[in-house]
Amino acid sequence: MVSPLPSIIVVTIFVLNVSSCLCSVLPTGYNTGLATWYGNETGPGRGAACGWEMDVKDLPLSAMISAGNANIFLKGKGCGHCFQISCTQPPHCSGKPITVTISDECPGACNNVPFHFDLSGFAFGKMANPGQDQNLRKLGQVNVQYNRSSVGCGRVPCNYGSTKIAFKVSQKSNPYWFAMAIEYVNGDGGVDRVEIAAGGAQSYSPMDNIWGAVWEKGIAPSFKPPYSFKLTSGDGKTLVATNVIPLNFSPGQKYASTVNF
Repeated sequence: MVSPLPSIIVVTIFVLNVSSCLCSVLPTGYNTGLATWYGNETGPGRGAACGWEMDVKDLPLSAMISAGNANIFLKGKGCGHCFQISCTQPPHCSGKPITVTISDECPGACNNVPFHFDLSGFAFGKMANPGQDQNLRKLGQVNVQYNRSSVGCGRVPCNYGSTKIAFKVSQKSNPYWFAMAIEYVNGDGGVDRVEIAAGGAQSYSPMDNIWGAVWEKGIAPSFKPPYSFKLTSGDGKTLVATNVIPLNFSPGQKYASTVNF
C-alpha cells in the first residue's frame, strides 16, 4: 500500500451488492469512507482471503478487484460482492464509474475507519483520466463517498456476461475430504448455501463454508464424482450445476459449470 501524501480527493462509491448484514450498518444517503491501493502499481491484487488466489488477474475479473475491511468483507460473506466506484476530482479523475469485485480482506488498520476499500493498483488507476493514473496512485489514499439507495441496499447485480460459475478444487482434496472455491457468481455475487450430490444422484447434502468463498464436505471413498451442486445465492435464488466436477478431477484445477444466476 502506498503511503499517503497530503493531497486528498473525493471519490464516489455506489454500493452495488451487499448482504443484509452490511445493510444493517449502512444508513441511507451518502457516507464517507477511505480508498487505497496495494501491490504493484498496475498489479492485479489477489483473491487470497476468498480462496481465488491469482484467478483475479484473468477474465472476467481482469484485476478489477478490491479488498474490504470488516464491514465490507463480512467474515468472508462479502466475497463476490460488487461495487461501482467513480472519481470526480479534476485533474486526475475521469468521472466514469468502474466496477470492482470484493476478492480479499483488508485487516488491521483498515478497520480504523468504518468502510475501507483497498483496490488493486490496476483498478485504482482505472478511475483516472488518460495519463493521470500514476498521479492518482501517488495520492496513496483518498477520501471516498458511497451511496446507499433506499432500494435493495443499493444493490446492483454483478454481471460477468456469458461467464458461468466456476468451482476451483482445493489442492488438499482427497477421498475423505472435498473442498472448492466458488467464483464468478452473477447477481447477488455471494452464495449463502451449497449442497453437493455424487455420481449423478439427486440426493443433495449440505456443505460447510469454512472461509471466504471456500466450501467443504467430509466424504467417504464411496462418495465418487461426478459432483453436482445446488447453490442458493445471497438474495435467495437457487440453481443446480450438474456434473461439474468430473470423475478424474485434479486438485487445484478450476471447472466451469454451464449455469449462472
